[in-house]
Parts: sequence; C-alpha cells; structure tokens
Amino acid sequence: MKKRLIPILVIFAAIIQSCSGPAGRDGIDGKDGLNIVAQTFEVQKVNFTAANKYEYVQTFSSAKILDVHESDAVLIYILYDLTSAGKPIWRLLPQAIDVTRGVFMNFDYTPTDFSAFIDAPTDALKATAGTDWTQNQTLRVVVIPSDFTARKDAEVVDYKDYDSVKAYYNLDENKIAPVKAQ
Repeated sequence: MKKRLIPILVIFAAIIQSCSGPAGRDGIDGKDGLNIVAQTFEVQKVNFTAANKYEYVQTFSSAKILDVHESDAVLIYILYDLTSAGKPIWRLLPQAIDVTRGVFMNFDYTPTDFSAFIDAPTDALKATAGTDWTQNQTLRVVVIPSDFTARKDAEVVDYKDYDSVKAYYNLDENKIAPVKAQ
C-alpha cells in the first residue's frame, strides 16, 4: 500500500504546484525619493590678521544658506593652488602650516555660522604663518544635509578630495555663489 501511495502523492504535489490563480492587487505606491542637494558657496579675499585674531567668521544666513541643522556636516576647503592648466586645487581643512611648531589652519561651525582660523599654541606663532596662508584666501564651504551623512548604504566618499565631494553630491560649479568676505 505504501508503494501505491507514493506515486499518488507525487502526482497530487505536481498538480498543486502547477496551479495558478489570478494575479494579486498591485501594492500601494511608495513615496518618491527626496532629491537633497548639498549647499555650497565660496568666500573670496579672506584675510587672517592680528586685528581679527587670525579668524574669519561668517553667518550662513549672510551667504543665503538659511537652513543648517545641528546634525548637518559642514566641510570647508581652501584654494591651495592652481594646476598648470589653471584648474583649482582644493584642500579640506584642517591643513598644516608648520607641523613642528603646531600651526594649522582649521575651522569650526554651529547651525548659525562658521569660522576659519589659524590655530597655534601662541598668538606669536599664529603671526609666523606666511602671507600664502593669511592673505586673499578663497574658502569653499559645503553644507551636507544630515540625510546624506546618516545613510548606511551610501557609497564611501573621500571628503578630503573636493572633486569626489563635488561629483557625489552633484555640485554645479556654475551655481556656486561667490560671497564677499565680511
């Protein structure tokens, strides 16, 4: 009897497997993804002097950047040099000016403003930073919304490389607003 039951079970299983019913209802459409774009502006002709304590401070609102949140990431690049073809070379702050004496160019930010500054153990050492670092500097400020920085599946971006940041966040060089130093 067991031998007769096995072929019947196999045929019954094949019949059930090959049965199909009407297609089910389509699911509810999901929400469209957000197109969040990093905000970028450039500050030109920044000078770091003893009179301003080797610090430049600017509010985001004065640069028409109105919505910076506590969780957003702010990156500041300095125009370090130009290639022989005239292409800008941007370096992410902080940058070492004189490592042996502890002189750096650095930055900090809050949701309302940012500052770029010469950082050193003493004011006398700040004054040793050459004019290549202290006069007519151009800073590029990139505000990255927290939605981007919190994504677990996001590609790894080399934030030290401005061109990588520009490509990843689709920054349009032609739309970067120049802001005159205050």
